[in-house]
Amino acid sequence: MLIIGAVLVLAAVFCGYLAVVGMPETRGTRGRVAEYAVLERKPLLSRMNDGAVSTVEGVLSRRGWRPFTSDELELAGTRSSVAALVVLVLALGGGTFFGLVALQQPVLLSFVASLLVPVVAKVVVRAKVGRRRKRFAGQLGSLLQMMASSLRAGQSLPTAMDAASRDADSPMAEELTRVVNEYRIGRDLVDAMEQVADRMESDDFRWIAQAIEAQRETGGNLNEILDQVAETIRERHHIREQVMALSAEGRISAYVLMALPIGIGIYYSMVAADRMGVFVDSGIGKLIMLGCGVMYVLGGVWMRSIVRIEF
Repeated sequence: MLIIGAVLVLAAVFCGYLAVVGMPETRGTRGRVAEYAVLERKPLLSRMNDGAVSTVEGVLSRRGWRPFTSDELELAGTRSSVAALVVLVLALGGGTFFGLVALQQPVLLSFVASLLVPVVAKVVVRAKVGRRRKRFAGQLGSLLQMMASSLRAGQSLPTAMDAASRDADSPMAEELTRVVNEYRIGRDLVDAMEQVADRMESDDFRWIAQAIEAQRETGGNLNEILDQVAETIRERHHIREQVMALSAEGRISAYVLMALPIGIGIYYSMVAADRMGVFVDSGIGKLIMLGCGVMYVLGGVWMRSIVRIEF
């Protein structure tokens, strides 16, 4: 038995080495070509990942539906493609399911936990997008000041916007660079700005584009127009921050109340699985869980409508 165990351990180590490093080159045609050319050698896991990503990409293309959009991932700062992120989420979901089953947790609980993985991934991506858009909104006041200063110095509007893009921080720098590059290849400046406003969901930036368009049609001093728009945006941003500070307690309470039932359910499923099994095995338990789920969703929608204030 000791010899058999040692052989199995060595076999496992060898398989792990092949999975990470890959198969060694042989003295066949590939080996002879490798002496005169540089060939890419990918480990087995990388080749398996590339195959899975290609398969998922084909399925998503045929279905015409994607759980994440390319713009969403770009705004979230994720360099992975949609298919690669889907493969990662599927792998994490499968690992969560089999890991909980290996820990002798109920199959239903393991399945529900695995279904929460894509939900968490979607929430994380949206949270990153929201933070980026919030930073963008907070940089508009300083942007208008820099543009107005450049215009007073005698620069044109595209040149002033290009200079502001070099001095601004992220994400304003990237978005302004996009506008300037599109203008250089022949696109209208206002149209490019409105597209950025749609991407960032910023009404304030759309107002800037509309102010520039109005100045084109009616004339006037663009410096004064930008100063007035900047003052309005700063006041709106100040009021928005005040409202967010006053509603912070309500939002935190909503998060705690929404997370409390799930946390308690997971805890008791681990420490008292036989008692929690009553809600899954019996008919009355299933009805109670169904009613609790409906009330949970209604309560979440209600609290979200209370603490969400639109400007």
